[in-house]
Amino acid sequence: MRRSLSLAAAGICFSAVALIGQSPTWKPADAAGQGQDPIMPTHQEPHHRQVFQHGPMRILDLQLPPGDISWFHTHLHPVYYLTTSDSPTVSQNLGEEWGAGRRGRGAGRPGGAPPAGTPAATPPAAAPPAAPAAAPAGPPPGGLRGRPRLMTDITYATTPNTHRIRNDGPGLFRAMVVVNETTGGDEAVTEQMAGFTDKPISTNKWFRAYRIVLEPGQKTMAHTHKAPVVVLQDTTGKGIGTGGMKWEFNEPGQWAFFDAGDRHDITNTGTGRLELIEVEVRRP
Repeated sequence: MRRSLSLAAAGICFSAVALIGQSPTWKPADAAGQGQDPIMPTHQEPHHRQVFQHGPMRILDLQLPPGDISWFHTHLHPVYYLTTSDSPTVSQNLGEEWGAGRRGRGAGRPGGAPPAGTPAATPPAAAPPAAPAAAPAGPPPGGLRGRPRLMTDITYATTPNTHRIRNDGPGLFRAMVVVNETTGGDEAVTEQMAGFTDKPISTNKWFRAYRIVLEPGQKTMAHTHKAPVVVLQDTTGKGIGTGGMKWEFNEPGQWAFFDAGDRHDITNTGTGRLELIEVEVRRP
């Protein structure tokens, strides 16, 4: 019996060594932003944690703690953002200074230096680490921002961009990101033809977004769509989305997915108003 246990333990150790030997070696960028290897797609960057994928559509949970810097990553496809926790950030395009590129948010710190005391990024021992489960921070300095920020960027479809992000603020920066890896939808397909009754709050070839506002106890009519939809919670409150699966809404950033043809409805189960964004992920 003791011999069997020893052999089993030896086998486990051998397997662990073999796995470590097969793990990729990551090399972080230096202070000037040079030398990172590999340059990864957005959904493999550790701070952009992929929480769902269905065909050419992905949902990412982007979390960047204060003082932290993401790895360089490449955007190749249009994205739709819902920011749930704001904090001042600055971007550095590969080969440029902090804040100098078309997606830089502000001038950044003098000389592109990170905040004092910011540790250098280090590669993980094996697979990329999951994003930390940090709670959203309070409002940024200067007062309340009003509501989570909604934004779409479709320029990645024609002009891919490789950059990294630094959080210069005192709180967590968090955004839910919907990625559409298709060539976009048919512009001849109207909202009504796609299964929507309201006008979108934003629209382009890849995404159409609609705001749903529900008072306590209120419920949407059961409905279907011609394209997949992602429902993002925009405000505090509680709700239930029911379709092929049941989804809970209980804080900004919670999400649900309903495939094309999946009949669904949403109910406000809380005591206050609930607002959600239904994002149509358009397809050819």
